[in-house]
Amino acid sequence: MFANAYRIAGAFTLPVVISSRLQSGACAGAVGACVVVNRDGWMLTAAHLMAEIMRQQAGVGRHRAHKSDVRQLEQDTTADKRFRKSKVRTFARPAADSVRNHSVWWGRDGVQVHDAVVQPAADLALGRLQPFDPDSVAHYPVFKTPGDDYAPGRSLCKLGFPFHQVKPEYDEARHAFVLPPGTLPMPLFPIEGIFTRVVIASMPQAGDGKDAQSGPGKFIETSSPGLVGQSGGPVVDTDGAVWALQSHTRHYALGFSPPAPGKAGAEGKSAAHKEHQFLNVGLGVHAEAILKLLDEQGVEYQSTAAA
Repeated sequence: MFANAYRIAGAFTLPVVISSRLQSGACAGAVGACVVVNRDGWMLTAAHLMAEIMRQQAGVGRHRAHKSDVRQLEQDTTADKRFRKSKVRTFARPAADSVRNHSVWWGRDGVQVHDAVVQPAADLALGRLQPFDPDSVAHYPVFKTPGDDYAPGRSLCKLGFPFHQVKPEYDEARHAFVLPPGTLPMPLFPIEGIFTRVVIASMPQAGDGKDAQSGPGKFIETSSPGLVGQSGGPVVDTDGAVWALQSHTRHYALGFSPPAPGKAGAEGKSAAHKEHQFLNVGLGVHAEAILKLLDEQGVEYQSTAAA
């Protein structure tokens, strides 16, 4: 059903890999997705991915500031050496779990994001990939026109990069992260679901900064969950038209808790415990919110209205 849509959307869906090294030396990798909008390199992704990127960048900034303060004091020959050593001890050292080094891989080597606009309440972010080769994308997205047959019951498909472990290593000599062999190319994974309804909600991490959207965002709900690694990826119909960008998963309590076997007790008897049951559904940023942002920023795009 979605074979053609997979082929079309796979061309404009890129992985986003966030690599970090903590003060302790441990490295970690997080994966998301972005959608390339047009030949100018504009892309869309989830605001919570951008928030994590900015959080890590702030951590790196604090590390650099601490290192600069220490170096400046150590080079201050006007101060007594003993005083300098004691003064350094008063500087708050970065925590072991703070981010020391950070990097983002936007589906291509050497690419960075410029002119970012973030709407936290809607979990939507826009930016421009640079440098960008327009011929590197075989198909650019066609967005579903708001109000055009948004009837519940349509089959949709979410795309992204879940179930793929990314374990970066940090090369001290090159001052760069290295992705181990086998990390790339990252497999694009689809999961189908039925469009159930439209949901108006604000993301929990919505901020009050100048780039924050003032009101709640508009989302479409699907009967299957979004998977870790699909955030920022497209939600498409069978023709490959983009209805939404995957945002997050919600868990609805079903109201029953059947007993499940527990661990054996001291007398060898198995104690049953209750398992709370939930329905996991996916929420994606509605195309209406997406096209409104693109229009506000003067970004060209294709829509089903012109198809």
